[in-house]
Amino acid sequence: MWGGGDSQGTMPPEAPSRPSNPARNRSHGVRPRASALPSGGTPRSTTGPASRESKSLDFEILRECFSAGSAGLGFDPRQTPEVISRRLRVSPATVRRRFGVWRDAGFLRGYDVIPNPALLGGRLVARLMDFADPIAQERAIETLSLIDGMVQIDPARSTLLAVYFVDSASQSERRLRQLRGIDGATEIGPELTFGFPPCNRTMSRADWRLVAALRRTPEASLSELAKDVGQSARTTSRRLDSLLDAGALMFDPILDFARFHQTLSGLAVSVEDADQRERILQEIRALHPASFSSWGLPLTDPNQREAPTVHLWVTAPTSATLDELIPRVARLAGVKNVMLWYGRSTIPIRPWLDERIEQALQ
Repeated sequence: MWGGGDSQGTMPPEAPSRPSNPARNRSHGVRPRASALPSGGTPRSTTGPASRESKSLDFEILRECFSAGSAGLGFDPRQTPEVISRRLRVSPATVRRRFGVWRDAGFLRGYDVIPNPALLGGRLVARLMDFADPIAQERAIETLSLIDGMVQIDPARSTLLAVYFVDSASQSERRLRQLRGIDGATEIGPELTFGFPPCNRTMSRADWRLVAALRRTPEASLSELAKDVGQSARTTSRRLDSLLDAGALMFDPILDFARFHQTLSGLAVSVEDADQRERILQEIRALHPASFSSWGLPLTDPNQREAPTVHLWVTAPTSATLDELIPRVARLAGVKNVMLWYGRSTIPIRPWLDERIEQALQ
């Protein structure tokens, strides 16, 4: 999920944009890795000042990893270094080297594998919580992690984004009461729903075993996953492909945005009409070419209703350059509100979701 940070724009910071997997190298007709999860690998580069070429390449690799594909959400596991290198016209070793630099620099910290919430009979939602006291904010993280349904927490300097599961209106109200009881929270934003694609797959026990294995070790090799679930590598590979094709899984990278070599931010733009989104997206790209579309939470209008929203990732040498983008985007025809979200690292909260998956295995 989009991590914390300070948001700026023409509206209160209500919802960060969120993009949000691993991949597999091919060998002897079987994919030996679970996915193209950029986990480093060899050759591995040392960290240090990135060249101008590598800075541009890093953003291009990010764009390819998050590109829309059959996986739909997050890092697309089908985007192996070989696939990415062909599209970018560089060598696979170069792409692997950049993944290694991301790891060494602390930019890429791991992955959180999240099943489509519809498979568990509910929705994944989020609320922003404001804090005036940073100590109270830090204490709130531990308290929030104990709430049933909590999946992730995205901390910022003065806010937290609480991401959690709900399966009914009454449960949604109960979660809100729990959030209001958090010491030090000065304001709680409206509930916003993540736009997962429809998923009508009937999950088997073998499907859930693979989901559980991926959550435990998202960067395991395919042979390791196959051993964990008690099936052949070929069967495991086909099952993973079918889960991704059905939109049943999201591989969410845990990124520390402060460790990227340039300022990296989410840009969320609410628009007057959903039919205008594609035009506005193209105009933003023309204004700021170092950008690519993502998916994320909708922004809200003044009546606290969800509004059609365009999401992008943008990068620049400094935050000042990105701040200057806000009024330029705000002047585009059809734009209602603009928000920049400077992210940090997401905190996955595992116990509740792991327990629900174990229940599905019974």
